[in-house]
Amino acid sequence: MKRPGNRRFAGCVAAGAIAALLAGGVALALPSGYARAEVAASAEQGLETAIRARIEAMLPAPWRIESLMVEPLPDAAAQSPEPRAAARVTARVVLGAPTYLVDSREGPVTFLRPAADAGLAKSWVATAHGTRGADGWTVALTPQTPGLLEGIGKPAAELPGRTVVLGTAEARSLREQLDRDAAQRLADDTERRRREEERLAQQTAAAKAEASRAETERRAVEARIAQLADLRGKLAGNDRAARLAAFEAALGGNDPALRQTAMEAALQSRDPVVANLALKDWIARRRAVPIQLYATKEDPSSEVVVQNLGPMTLEIDGFSPVNGALAGKLGAPGYSIARPSSIVGTLAQTELAVNSFGCALTLRLTEHRTLDGLLRCQTLPTLIARITLD
Repeated sequence: MKRPGNRRFAGCVAAGAIAALLAGGVALALPSGYARAEVAASAEQGLETAIRARIEAMLPAPWRIESLMVEPLPDAAAQSPEPRAAARVTARVVLGAPTYLVDSREGPVTFLRPAADAGLAKSWVATAHGTRGADGWTVALTPQTPGLLEGIGKPAAELPGRTVVLGTAEARSLREQLDRDAAQRLADDTERRRREEERLAQQTAAAKAEASRAETERRAVEARIAQLADLRGKLAGNDRAARLAAFEAALGGNDPALRQTAMEAALQSRDPVVANLALKDWIARRRAVPIQLYATKEDPSSEVVVQNLGPMTLEIDGFSPVNGALAGKLGAPGYSIARPSSIVGTLAQTELAVNSFGCALTLRLTEHRTLDGLLRCQTLPTLIARITLD
């Protein structure tokens, strides 16, 4: 520590300590001149050490103290029961490592710009107030140059991320890589947005197409409902000629729904002419009609005949809607008398009569949408016969 040449600070420290002890009522035997100088030097050294330690604790890394000068100041030592001292402290501090400021951050990389070189020196000035107790000196420092060490950054090791100094080859290489990565991210983002816009456009087009299809279906359904309602109105009308024309048009057309509607209305109408139209259309559209056979209660043997006879089928080779004439075959495999053979048949209003070799089939329309009647074959008991109008 630099001291004044006349050792005024040592005398001040010693005087302050002695005065404090006398003021406390302590009787001392004053040492000789040599001894007083020794006490003063020891007190000064202890205070300087305390001041240096306090400054080092206050200095940010990587500053270090190169030299320290302490100049005594007047202090009210006589008014304190403990030895006290005041001084003006001037410390020459030197930067031990280069410092940097953050220029920018990109992901994990921190780009730095130099702030100060190692060896930068500054004069740090403060006022020191020291109190000496049983454990030594306690020093309080009041800086007189606030902000002196601010704004010159920090060592690279104390800054976050991967630190790179601007202007270096590493910084240029990293910048180029980051620029390439940024360009790639931009391209990827542009492509992603393009795909997203394309997907959105496809979804919008699909939604419009679906809405158009749904609207077309709705209109078709509404038109269909109106068409069926109109047909039902005509089929139930009071004008017989118009009713017959409507039945003929619906039954003779290729629209299954209209034909089914007309068929149901005709079979339930109890009008033999209208029912005849329905039966003619039904027969004309078929090539083979299964006939269900049942035993009669009057002849117990008819049950065995039904089981042995097997399935009976009416095969239609030709039918004339004009006169109701029917040609084809009728038969079942169980008995020779009932084996399939050519027929002659006629549909008269709601009655169907079919004659083959050895068998005769007569059926009449019922309210249950069936043709019910009897099958009579030579040498066999009479059986109940039914054709279901599906």
